[in-house]
Amino acid sequence: MATMLATTLDRDAIRIGYATVDFESAVRGLLAHELIARGVSPNRVDVIVGAVQKREETGSTCSGPIALPHARCEMLPGIIAGLGINPNGIWPDAETRVMLAFVSPVDAAGEHLRFLSSAAKALRDPNLRSQILEARTADDVLALL
Repeated sequence: MATMLATTLDRDAIRIGYATVDFESAVRGLLAHELIARGVSPNRVDVIVGAVQKREETGSTCSGPIALPHARCEMLPGIIAGLGINPNGIWPDAETRVMLAFVSPVDAAGEHLRFLSSAAKALRDPNLRSQILEARTADDVLALL
């Protein structure tokens, strides 16, 4: 299950001790660099982050210590994801400790749902989540996944 995460995420997409001021900043911080690195224009980053925010308004993806904000967007080369980890909470007063923000091409509904399901199953595993929260480096997280 977790291997799907490992093949999508790279070392630079994993942030240990990730802390922001709010949910929107957390999503932007996890996705912006990854989007640009994959050839998405900086002008589209706001549109894509906005799509994730709009999707979140239809139903929260935050569930206890895990958040999986996501959206499907036009003109993406594949699934693009960022993983933030902070045992103390990703933003002030947040219960969220592990956040996987991701976007996928609008025409890849099946792949999007498989990735979401795989990520949810992996991150809901209390043993794996505990190990991820204790990881010291991105390489340690990738080894766990």
